[in-house]
Amino acid sequence: MLVEVFDIRVGLTEYLEVQGLRPGTRLYRVRGLSSRSEVYILDSPEVKSVACHPHIVGEELADCMSRVAHDAVKIILDLTSVGEVDDDDVVFEHILRAAPGYRLHEVLRSFGLGFREVWIRPRYKLPSYRDHDEEASKEIEVVYQDFSSIPEGRELIVFKPDTEASGRTAETALTRLYEEAVKKNSRLKELIVYGFISERGLRVVEEVASRVGFKKIYFIALGNITALCYNMYDMPLYGPDESYYSEYGEIRRLGGVTDYEVLGKYVPEFIPGTDQPGDWSARQKMLYTGIGYEPGGIRKHLENSISLINRLWSMSREQDWFMDFHEEAVKRELELLSNKLTQIGD
Repeated sequence: MLVEVFDIRVGLTEYLEVQGLRPGTRLYRVRGLSSRSEVYILDSPEVKSVACHPHIVGEELADCMSRVAHDAVKIILDLTSVGEVDDDDVVFEHILRAAPGYRLHEVLRSFGLGFREVWIRPRYKLPSYRDHDEEASKEIEVVYQDFSSIPEGRELIVFKPDTEASGRTAETALTRLYEEAVKKNSRLKELIVYGFISERGLRVVEEVASRVGFKKIYFIALGNITALCYNMYDMPLYGPDESYYSEYGEIRRLGGVTDYEVLGKYVPEFIPGTDQPGDWSARQKMLYTGIGYEPGGIRKHLENSISLINRLWSMSREQDWFMDFHEEAVKRELELLSNKLTQIGD
């Protein structure tokens, strides 16, 4: 019923067996979504927990993402040529402040893989929490960058972990990377995108990556290819679009792309319409800015999550598709968020 009501696409996936993954981790190829990229979904208990439970923050979030990244590196070594090239051919683009929270760079090192690191911090000039609309997306500034480590005269494999919602900051980051690579007479060969990824974000990243010369593009999405709300920010698996409802007073239903088996795991825990990554930077304890470290903003994330869940509950509870297990998930998560707020204090 939920598949039909929200048009969740569960017929595009194919299970792939990868040796050495932890029990409970599964990889799916997504067919029919893109003709230019290889698109995959990584499913694991930790991904589901982080996507369904915004109370997971700080060290608990970091531990979860380290375990997920451990499987992701095994998958990347299986799918790509990263393990067959010189360290100088591999560039890791850190999108500050949030993207290092995916922990991929740390786990790559633990596998003995070397790479050059570059840094960029694109930032919306206006406050952007739950607001990446088209007008705001034009106002992106780069407040920090360091591309000095790009090697001379190489064909580069580029890692780019990040949360891809609207894809606008990715457009800035990849364009700057291309410009700096040209100065070093290096070319962009393969791109590996990793994190929570919306279908809209995928298409924007794919377009700009193709434009700047990448020959192969890999997307490894966590849990699902998400839907994207009217505000160009919230990334639900499925559910009502709260931002559209707030603007127009009408229920707009959204659905993403995942495997049917994965959907079955999410349904008892996922609150329809919630943003799976949340404010990714605010879920982290400390963030690197390029020149130092600053707190992520965990308390604000928890408060914002409580507010959003309550609004979604209010607009959904009378809908035919809203089931008892949805109600239980809402109440359980609100309690966990409240408890976490109490634990962290002021």
